[in-house]
Amino acid sequence: MAAVPDNNIILIGERIHFFRKMRGMKLKQLGQAVGFPESNADVRMAQYESGSRTPKSDITNRLAEALDVSPQALTVPNIA
Repeated sequence: MAAVPDNNIILIGERIHFFRKMRGMKLKQLGQAVGFPESNADVRMAQYESGSRTPKSDITNRLAEALDVSPQALTVPNIA
């Protein structure tokens, strides 16, 4: 039996986008704060936000720090 997707689950990319917008940051600003070079910082963040890439735990920790949230705020599957 296949698992039924939970519509209340917010994906990490959606959370990154939410917190970035809340902080008034541009994609490039966040990418550079995480440590990506200026030349591709915005592309990398767009990939994470769109879900085409998933950040590894070290990047997730740096994202959380840059966004001033706990890593769990980005990774806990269901916050209700």
